[in-house]
Amino acid sequence: EEPAGEVVPPSCPPGTVPWPGEACEPFRRAEASARAFLRANMFPFDAPNAATLFDDFSASTSSGVAQATASLALSARARFGWAASVPRRLFEGYVLPYASVNEARTDWRQLLWEALTPQPWVEALPNTSSVEHVAVAVNRNLWGALGNLTGRREAIRFKSDQTPLVYDPLSTILFGYASCTGVSIAYVDALRTLGVPARLAGTPAWHGKPEAGNHNWVEVWLNATAGWRFIEAAPAGAGETFSDPCDKWFCNKAHFGGGTRVFAAAFRREEYGEGRAATHYPMAWDLDNKGVVGVDRSEYYASVCGACGGVEERF
Repeated sequence: EEPAGEVVPPSCPPGTVPWPGEACEPFRRAEASARAFLRANMFPFDAPNAATLFDDFSASTSSGVAQATASLALSARARFGWAASVPRRLFEGYVLPYASVNEARTDWRQLLWEALTPQPWVEALPNTSSVEHVAVAVNRNLWGALGNLTGRREAIRFKSDQTPLVYDPLSTILFGYASCTGVSIAYVDALRTLGVPARLAGTPAWHGKPEAGNHNWVEVWLNATAGWRFIEAAPAGAGETFSDPCDKWFCNKAHFGGGTRVFAAAFRREEYGEGRAATHYPMAWDLDNKGVVGVDRSEYYASVCGACGGVEERF
């Protein structure tokens, strides 16, 4: 089972990081631990580029992506109350990672941090906001904010059949569109930037038949009671909520009546604590690549979506 959230230290002094049920940790020590975790659990196909991702080039001002990743992930914990409430294991597995699957490796966290943290809607979020409240606010406001980065002044939109052409967050921003995988990864990355545990989820084939299509969406850890709940990035599914599984077009008996397997992408390489051993996350665009740890969520979706009626074919 996922670790339960606990009350964080009432206040941590500058230069330290808050953890539920733990003493405030010196920032530099937490940063070193975070970088070590990223290296120890990196995707196996990233190993040839470990120097690019992880090495701190002390002779220059440059460093690998992991340096900014660790620093900003911990900065979010120190700045936002909802981020400080996330248990360490969930932080490591679903806030800290530098990627979701095999999308292009870029310094997206620094770009999103600089783009999102000054936004009035982020600054207006009370520090006591729930993770759900923050996740809803991000989904409502993110797409216009990202669209403005290029001067296009148009919100990021959904465009089908783009993966693997356009599915890393920087490509989604530059092109101004992506299909379900691309907008889902962008949403995951924005949530992680603000300290919210999030992960990519989906099916590689409806009913186990590739010709029936595939789909990806987002799971967010709301709290110890609600656990992981799912939603689509707004360009792919506007008006959806975390509270009602049936308000997603695909969550119904027609899609989960038989043969549909669902997986969530994970980062931690060891056996995953959700009641069963880890498997791999099947990427519909790269099925032979088994380098992404997966959590089998088929039983959960069969249960919650099997209770929903109706069907709307979209993909």
